[in-house]
Amino acid sequence: MVLLAGCGPVKLIASTNIPPPLVVKIPIGVALFVPTEFSTYVHKEERWSTKWHVELGKAQADGITRLMNAMFERVIPVESVNAGTQVPGGVAAILEPSIEEYAFVTPRDAGSPFYAVSIKYRVNVYLPDGKLADSWGFTGYGTSPSQGLSSEAPLSVATALAMRDAGAKLAVEFREQAVMRGLLPESATADTPVAPPGTPTAPGAAPAVTTAPTTPPASEKKVVVPAAIPTAPAATEPAKDPAATPTKEETAPPQEPEVEKNDDAEKDEPKPEAVGLAPVMS
Repeated sequence: MVLLAGCGPVKLIASTNIPPPLVVKIPIGVALFVPTEFSTYVHKEERWSTKWHVELGKAQADGITRLMNAMFERVIPVESVNAGTQVPGGVAAILEPSIEEYAFVTPRDAGSPFYAVSIKYRVNVYLPDGKLADSWGFTGYGTSPSQGLSSEAPLSVATALAMRDAGAKLAVEFREQAVMRGLLPESATADTPVAPPGTPTAPGAAPAVTTAPTTPPASEKKVVVPAAIPTAPAATEPAKDPAATPTKEETAPPQEPEVEKNDDAEKDEPKPEAVGLAPVMS
């Protein structure tokens, strides 16, 4: 039911759809205590003769539960901050969400055609024995354009966006707080993926597994002969088929090379019978 601001009370029940954050789960188990003041929170105020009634409790309680289950490896709901020691298996800490302030601005307040919402949250971190270790506050913001004379619809959208913005900050920034780093196992980080048992969790750590030498025994070594560098093929006769019948030329004995005769040399050469003794001089 849409009610007009200035003409009657404005009442809305906040709803939001916070998607699971795309983050690596923090590798610890925690307990989650959602107090009644948080799960039933209602903001009431009167402004410009208009009564405003905004119910946030159920939406933010469901949202914080989904976020915590997506952020941590194990989340156990508990009834008080002193129940950490009673959780089977134990937990590293107990987390308690709270809302500190819900504030909104209408177009009449700011002189602009927008509704703006801010929600300030806080998460208290307790040790398993119930002692307060640290506290972290964060704020979500959301805006929505006005829709005619309706106040409920745009305020509902702006509230949902503010809750979603706060959830994103919780998922991304909470793991970087000093108290969370102090709860992590030694050599682990908030972004360390949860590894299977027996494998290291520290970045860059080598698995503690003994392996055989990578050098093979001498008897198993293989000699790799490099391939010959290709060169230009020599001018050789084509290969002959062994099954082919030899030709007459192939079976004839080799002939001695003929010596070329010089006809002029034969003419000048003296013949044996023409050779005589030179006359003797007295």
